[in-house]
Order: sequence, then structure tokens, then C-alpha cells
Amino acid sequence: MSKRFHLAIVLWLAAIPFARAGETIDRIVAVVNGHPVMETQMFEALRFEQFLANKPPQGVPARELREVLGRLVDQTLLTQQMDLAGFQQTNPEEIQKRIADLRKQSPDAGSEQEWRTWLQSYDLSESDVAERIGQQLRTVRFIEARFRPTVRVEPSAVESYYKEQLLPKMKQAGAQPVPMQEVAPRIREILVQQRMDDLLEEWLKTLRTQAEIRLPVPSSAVVESGTVPSSLSAEVR
Repeated sequence: MSKRFHLAIVLWLAAIPFARAGETIDRIVAVVNGHPVMETQMFEALRFEQFLANKPPQGVPARELREVLGRLVDQTLLTQQMDLAGFQQTNPEEIQKRIADLRKQSPDAGSEQEWRTWLQSYDLSESDVAERIGQQLRTVRFIEARFRPTVRVEPSAVESYYKEQLLPKMKQAGAQPVPMQEVAPRIREILVQQRMDDLLEEWLKTLRTQAEIRLPVPSSAVVESGTVPSSLSAEVR
């Protein structure tokens, strides 16, 4: 998946239920086209990103948390587009295969108990992970279906990439240069992915412009933790 690729969340405008003593009150941190994103969803998204990157579960500066929220907003916009198009949900078998691959990548998650303990360290459940992986895979397929057919890579672009980027890197690494014919398919795919990234970013900008996006004042719990600046005010784009 592209590094620029933005993952996000779905939003509903709804009243927050009254909480009894000792319970955590969830808060709305964004509203996209009348759909609210809750504070718990934002932190779950942060933990899931840390989980995928194999980073320890920890707090982050305000700037990073706002970036997580931005990716949630983008994912919400994409999810709304997928739903409007009736785009197919991810097959459960595909989700389980991806989860199995993730478990293989972690030496500390061999047994079922180790796997659950590992997830719990991120405040994630198995259903949380399955839901987010399903959303991730669905989004990737949607982007592929929408943009790949429109991308064309000229042979001259492949040759330029080979001469201007790949060859210098191989020489810098002290590696023997590989003939262009051998690496041309990989170069072509890299260029296709780069163009798809650009098209996606352009489309997201359009979706953001057309959408109603509100960022209410964050909850006191987030402000007190220092993860979101207390100066953040409600805004509409």
C-alpha cells in the first residue's frame, strides 16, 4: 500500500448518552457529511497504526494525533464513495489470511493466548483488527478498480526511471547494474503506483472540498493529555 495512502473512519451526528459514575464518556472529534467520528475511534485508529507498524503502544504529540484524525476523515470519505457505488465488502477468508500473515510476522504471537495478549497491549480485540483489515483491503481494491485502468506508463518513463534513479542507487550500493529488461516490469509497476497515488490525492482534495467537515472542540481528556492542542476550535470546510 502507498505511504501516502490515507486511512480513516465513519461519522454519525448523534447525541452522546448519559454516563454513570466511573464510565468513560465518548466524544465527537469530527463530523463528515453528518457522520460523526468518536474519540474512541480515533485512538483505536492510532493503536491499529502502531500495531501494523510494530511500534509500541504509546501516546503521541498533538500533531501526530491530528494526522491520524485526518486519515480517518479521508477514509470516511472513501467509505462513503464505496457505499454509494455498492462496492463489494471484503471476503472473510481474505481477512483471515491477512491476519494469519500478521501473526507470522510477530515472533511473540505464535499461540492463541500470545496473540490475544499482543492485541490487548494495543487495546485491540480480534474483531477490531478484523474490521479494520477488512476496511483496508476493501479500500485498496476500490482504489485499484477506480484508477489503475486509467494509468498509462510510456516506455520512455521506464527508461528515465532506470537511468536517473535505479542505476545511481545500485552504483551507490556497490551492486552490479541489472539490465533494464530484467527490471522493467517492476519499474513500470512503481510508476503506476506513483500515478495512482497522485490521482488518489487529487480526488481526495476534491472530496474534501465538496464535503461538510466539522472539527468540534476535543474532549477535556484529550486536551489534558496534551495530545491535542487546547486551542483547537470548531471549523467547517
